[in-house]
Amino acid sequence: MSRMTKLDLWGAAALVAVLLVAGASTPAAAQRGQGRGMGGGMMADPGHQADMELFHALLDNRERIVRKVTVLGDGVETVTESDDPEVAKTIQAHVESMSARVKEARPIHQRDPLFREIFKHSDKIVMKHEVTAKGVRVIETSSDAYVAKLIKAHAEVIDAFLANGRSEVMKNHPVPERGR
Repeated sequence: MSRMTKLDLWGAAALVAVLLVAGASTPAAAQRGQGRGMGGGMMADPGHQADMELFHALLDNRERIVRKVTVLGDGVETVTESDDPEVAKTIQAHVESMSARVKEARPIHQRDPLFREIFKHSDKIVMKHEVTAKGVRVIETSSDAYVAKLIKAHAEVIDAFLANGRSEVMKNHPVPERGR
């Protein structure tokens, strides 16, 4: 393969990666300039890079993380902890950041259909979290039955991220059906 072809492929791969990460946005985020196109997406979100670094640090230390999920009728309760104090702090910072993203409708990981759908309905999600000695306890609920399904599906995907690492992050995760 010629040098020019390798550079062309690298540039195309970088462009695709940026487009996949930027993804779609919610109407509220678009109003704040966080939608697609010039000036939108992750480039307009100053916290995006820091949030991704936290997420990747957790993936890199996933063998040091213990997570328990309790399914509730209207969502989930999770306890995510680590005996490693630095990993515990990273868990706490990640949950604080993601809680703010849900409240502010600032989407992340929009390449994945499940995450896109969650952020479309972020106004119907109630997140409460409390710091524990080794991590965090989160209660995430919704009075909307469909959004409660999204919350439960998200909890399953986070478990899969911890079990499978970066290979799982690259997968698309299905959106639950609205009925039933």
